[in-house]
Amino acid sequence: MKPKALILRGAATNCDLETAAAFRYCGAIADIAHINEVLKGIKKLSSYDMLALPGGFSYGDDISAGKIFALKIRTLRKDFEKFIKDEKPVIGICNGFQVLVKTGYLPENREGLRRASLFLNDAGHFICKWVKLKINKKSPCVFTRGLPDEIELPMAHGEGKFIAADKKELEKIIAKNLSPVFYSDNPNGSQADIAGICNEKGNLFGLMPHPERNFFSLQKQKKESKGFLSEGYLFFKNAVDYCR
Repeated sequence: MKPKALILRGAATNCDLETAAAFRYCGAIADIAHINEVLKGIKKLSSYDMLALPGGFSYGDDISAGKIFALKIRTLRKDFEKFIKDEKPVIGICNGFQVLVKTGYLPENREGLRRASLFLNDAGHFICKWVKLKINKKSPCVFTRGLPDEIELPMAHGEGKFIAADKKELEKIIAKNLSPVFYSDNPNGSQADIAGICNEKGNLFGLMPHPERNFFSLQKQKKESKGFLSEGYLFFKNAVDYCR
């Protein structure tokens, strides 16, 4: 039986179609739903094996990026926490990562408090470019298993600078290998070159660059004859294989 993925969107989310297509290509059933459908009980998280919060500019990034979407999700906190506790894969990409940080799900903590931020890029403006990422092979992250030592993904954000709440939080992330991906050439000023973080079980993961935008080799900025699929494919394949 095919595992089911829910792609959860809000107003102004714009990467939901690509994210759903990535999961479908890897053998999953992927449904796209607005957060209001979950709030009204039309869609239930418990019906799914995987969850993705895709990129975009949910609710116009009013107040701060991902904040309003995060407030909506917090009203369903019990359902979301059960989904994560059941070790079902959850990925937040770009705006989705911002949402996971602002709900307090990442970095993981028992109190559910917000222990980090994704702040304005050091450049002071939106950055859209390809970036090289180093893969942390010691990380428990489900999504990055089997990836090469270095990959390239596109990024597109204005608020991507990762800042931990304090020195202790940052040290914990590094010591426990909870950052599966690091920038090779830090484009936004993130602490410790962090491009994404996960929880200790490895099933909850958020990152700023977009794996769904480097899914096929033809999407790469440098055309290479190394097969039809590219590095981003493995992020989604890993999640689907994990559920199987």
